[in-house]
Amino acid sequence: MPSTGHDMFNRSSTKLDAIPKVYPRLLRNKREQASTRNNGTYMRSIIHARYYAIMLTVVFTLSATGCGPFIWDKTSNKPVDLGVAPQSGQWANSAAFRDTIGSLAFFDGTGGIRVRGLGLVLGLDENGSRECPKRVREQLVEMLYKQRFRVPAEIGQKLSTPEQLIDSPDTAVVVVQGTVSVANSMGQPFDITVTALPGTQTKSLMGGLLSTTDLQIFRHASGKTISGKVLAHASGPIFLNPFAGGDAATKISLLEGTVLGGGRAVEPRKMRLVLSSPSYLWARKIQDRINAKFPADPSTSKAISPSFIKLTIPPEYADDTDHFLSLVRATYLSSDPRFVAIRTQQLGQELVDENAPHELISLALESIGQSALSVLSTLYGHPKPHVRYYSAIAGLRLGDHIAADGIALVAQDPLDPHRFDAIRALGQAKDIAVARVALRRLLNDEDPRIQIAAYESLSDRADTAITRRYIGEGNFVLDHIPSARSTFIYAKRTQSRKIVLFGDKPQCNPPIFYRSPNGNITINAQSNDDNLTLLRRVPSTGRVSPPVVASRDLEQLIQLMGSPAGIGAHNKITGLGLDYSTIVRAIYYLCADGAIESKLMWEQPNVAELFGPARPTGRPESEL
Repeated sequence: MPSTGHDMFNRSSTKLDAIPKVYPRLLRNKREQASTRNNGTYMRSIIHARYYAIMLTVVFTLSATGCGPFIWDKTSNKPVDLGVAPQSGQWANSAAFRDTIGSLAFFDGTGGIRVRGLGLVLGLDENGSRECPKRVREQLVEMLYKQRFRVPAEIGQKLSTPEQLIDSPDTAVVVVQGTVSVANSMGQPFDITVTALPGTQTKSLMGGLLSTTDLQIFRHASGKTISGKVLAHASGPIFLNPFAGGDAATKISLLEGTVLGGGRAVEPRKMRLVLSSPSYLWARKIQDRINAKFPADPSTSKAISPSFIKLTIPPEYADDTDHFLSLVRATYLSSDPRFVAIRTQQLGQELVDENAPHELISLALESIGQSALSVLSTLYGHPKPHVRYYSAIAGLRLGDHIAADGIALVAQDPLDPHRFDAIRALGQAKDIAVARVALRRLLNDEDPRIQIAAYESLSDRADTAITRRYIGEGNFVLDHIPSARSTFIYAKRTQSRKIVLFGDKPQCNPPIFYRSPNGNITINAQSNDDNLTLLRRVPSTGRVSPPVVASRDLEQLIQLMGSPAGIGAHNKITGLGLDYSTIVRAIYYLCADGAIESKLMWEQPNVAELFGPARPTGRPESEL
């Protein structure tokens, strides 16, 4: 009959109890054998005896523990640490750190990898430069031919070969840079910075289109890329901040722009756990524990040496890579029910401490799984805000609907310091209806920042509260939230191109006169005009279109400006083919002049950081 876990611990403890008797007996035998030998041999014998006794201790310990750096004391019914030295740190003595994978290993390969390349920006309407160093020219020509590059129709047919493109004043050679994070390596887009090549006569990158560019690993120390190692590709329309060209305090260079979400990694990142003290036995134990907790095909982890464990992101965590890595580190090596029960109680008690590592404790409770809900549920109504939040966030991630109610209350409380984090967490709880209802309610909050945060959490869920239109062929997204209490416009400037209309659709009120800096679009209306008049200059020919009549409704105006250039039935203009940057700039100045009675809220870097995923502790990146 198979032995029970309880019997196993009893037998192992009996063997462990015998170890103190083994060690003195070994020493006594060695002393007797060494009585007729010299002192040097005697000392070596003593050392050998001590080594043998220690090895016996390790062997007995491992057989007793099964998969954790501790044993079970049957007299006190408590786990006993074996003295495995954890990594040094502020929280080394926390119950959320002891006996976890993170106490024995750290991540390697999770830092951002800088990538860089040389590319070509098209469609600059003689604001580019013919200048190009010979070596750079050869590299660009080879890359463009390799990609079988074709000149976009909007650029014009007069340029047909890579050589002609580079020699044209309508194009500019640029330095393309970005950072590939772990999350980006799973196919998520990332922003790209584009800068005109120094020493050329390029005047402006406004309205330009970056052709597909190879990005290689860039070593900042040497200032060079790893030749032949293409890690990502970049392409797309260049976005320039609409403040460019303003006063000196806010002016941004026209020679530097961003391709929002223009970067894509071409191969997955290599990640691994590194053991602080190399041991193939512990590497295998960590491998087995990770694979048991995160089953996948192929396996999530694989011990490839005594020091390294290779990691693969499971498909269900593809959109939340950083959270997965944090959970791996917070996972306990033991899954024994008695250890789990005691540790859960310890974590619950420690969470109440004001100075405890609350986020780490929440992750540890989440890593324990459903059995932790018995303790977590008692903390949802705790008087301390941090206890309510961190217990409920763990419960929410474990699928507890009651915890979702608690997080919703945090998100609705204007005085709660965890409000923005709670909104983000509700957005990630995709299978809990309470979360969706709470986020819809927050679209009507008095604080526009909260409305935007709720929108960000709902935008990827195809929520019916958002009316979505895709403008152009991947040009940008136009969203409308009719139920929102406040009326304002929100524009993104990281990761994606989105214009969001909150509340009632704004109208354009004459008199209006706006002309873009490059002259590609002019918007005009007299005081008594019922419609707007638009003039579009075609960059490839320099010709100006006949007057185009447009509605004063801002949503319809945006659609007309951003849709592909074309003529429909009855010779009606269906689109002007303007890029996202040009349209956002026009909206900004129309709002500033009072022509649009609505406020334009620009995505702020600090708000974007609020929604960024928590990054797991790791080592600086050096290689793939």
